Amino acid sequence: MLIFVLLTTLFTANDLKQRCTSNVLIEQGICLGYLQGFNHAIEFAAMVAPQVRSALALDTAAAVETAIEGRQRLMGCMSEGVTVEQARLVFLKCVDNHPEELHLPAMKVLSNAMLVAFPCGADKGERR
Repeated sequence: MLIFVLLTTLFTANDLKQRCTSNVLIEQGICLGYLQGFNHAIEFAAMVAPQVRSALALDTAAAVETAIEGRQRLMGCMSEGVTVEQARLVFLKCVDNHPEELHLPAMKVLSNAMLVAFPCGADKGERR
């Protein structure tokens, strides 16, 4: 358990880039697993948030809207058809264009990469 906690706190964009560009199968699996896990965590949070708000006697419709907005703040407006391989390519393009971010937490850089690649509404014209 301690190792998992250390990995999640110390896993940088550079660590993820190394795994996503590796020719070693296990390293590639770590990359794709991280990307898939990140997306699932965001989806789970969006799914659970309305239930939590409902349990707190808040308006369920407002809770669902808040959850959707929360997901969009972290991942942008990805369509259903976006694959984990596309997410990998988006992440790699981001770190190639912004090597100054390689020391940052992987989750922060991945989130920013998705926001730029899949902007929502009024943000669609903005590019980093």
